[in-house]
Amino acid sequence: MLPYIVILEDDPQLNALLREHLSERYEVVSALNIQQAEQLLGERLPQLILLDLNLPDGDGLEFMARLRSYATVPVLMITARGAIQERVEGLNAGADDYLVKPFSLDELDARVKALLRRTSAGERQVLNYHDTQLNLSSLTVTVQGRQEQLTEHEARILEVMMRTPGRVFSRSDLEVHLYGWETPQSNSIEVRISQLRKKLREVGSPINIRTIRGVGYTLPA
Repeated sequence: MLPYIVILEDDPQLNALLREHLSERYEVVSALNIQQAEQLLGERLPQLILLDLNLPDGDGLEFMARLRSYATVPVLMITARGAIQERVEGLNAGADDYLVKPFSLDELDARVKALLRRTSAGERQVLNYHDTQLNLSSLTVTVQGRQEQLTEHEARILEVMMRTPGRVFSRSDLEVHLYGWETPQSNSIEVRISQLRKKLREVGSPINIRTIRGVGYTLPA
C-alpha cells in the first residue's frame, strides 16, 4: 500500500505540480483551501501533510494547531515566509519540517522520504498495552500472534486511549480525535466503541474499555 499524502496549497499551478510529481511514488490528493482539506481529513488521515501557511480561508498555523489537537500525522510546512522567527513559529505550532519557497523538487523528495521513513519506523506507529499491540500503519491489533483488522476510526479511538491510559474521554473528546471539524452522527462514538470492543474480544485482548456513566470512556491504567 502506497503512503497516502494530502497537499494543502492554494496556488493552483504549484498544487498541480506537487500532486503530479508526488503521485509517481505515492497516493496523493490535494486541496486548495482549508475547507477542502478539512473534508479530506475527515474522511481519512494521511501519512503526511504538505501544508502551505498562506491560505485564502484561514491561517496555516491555526489549521495546524487544530490538527494537532487530534492527530500526530507529520506535517511538512511549505511557506514563502523565509524569516527565521516565522519558521520557528511553524515548528513550534507542530510542523515536523519545512521548505521555503522556491524549492527544488529534489529537496522536496528528500524531505518527504525522511518524514515518511521516520514515521514508519517511529514509535508512534506501534503502541503496546499489556499483551496488545496496535499498529497504526496497518490498522491492526495483535495479541500473541492473533490479529484483527481495524477501521481507521477504531484504530484512532484505541490509539488515544493507549497513549493516555487512566484518562476519561468524553464523547466530544473522541469526536474531535475522530472527525476533526466534521459533524459526526449522533451515536457514532457508541457504535464504534461497541465494534472495537467486539474486535478486541475476538483477538483475545485483555483490554477493557470501561464506560463511565454520564462521563465517557477510559482504559484503566
